[in-house]
Amino acid sequence: MAVGNLIETLQKLLQLHQNLYKVTLQKTESLKSEKVEELKELLKKEQMFVQAIKQIEAERIEITSKFLDRSEELTLSACIEKAEAEEKETLQRIANDFNETMDKLKATIQINRELTQQALQFVSLSLDMLMPQESFTNYQRLDGNKAQTEKVRRSLFDSQA
Repeated sequence: MAVGNLIETLQKLLQLHQNLYKVTLQKTESLKSEKVEELKELLKKEQMFVQAIKQIEAERIEITSKFLDRSEELTLSACIEKAEAEEKETLQRIANDFNETMDKLKATIQINRELTQQALQFVSLSLDMLMPQESFTNYQRLDGNKAQTEKVRRSLFDSQA
């Protein structure tokens, strides 16, 4: 019966990872279309899935420990080696599905990371264009008060015209 519980737990874990993948795909679309409110909601969903995955993973570790009769190297490969014929096939199919889902999830997360970095670079560039740093090319203070002059930002529009 332990292997039945293990398979059930692994299927729950796989389903959660697949749902997380769907959320990351939606997140990619939100990043592309700059929908900030939708992105906030997707981040909340993503956090919920991550928490659920942590809980189910703790269950999986406990069940796997009982099934393998040990407390280290609680891998799916070790479970496949110990399982009998039909259960071995089921575990192998789950392992293949996990590998496929995790590869897609990693790729999508990398794309989201790059899109986020590009958006941050764009915002930073826009702010620098609107509020450029004032440069002192001729003379500077000799009393070591350089830090204060570097923090001064000048607006693009001069309000004292």
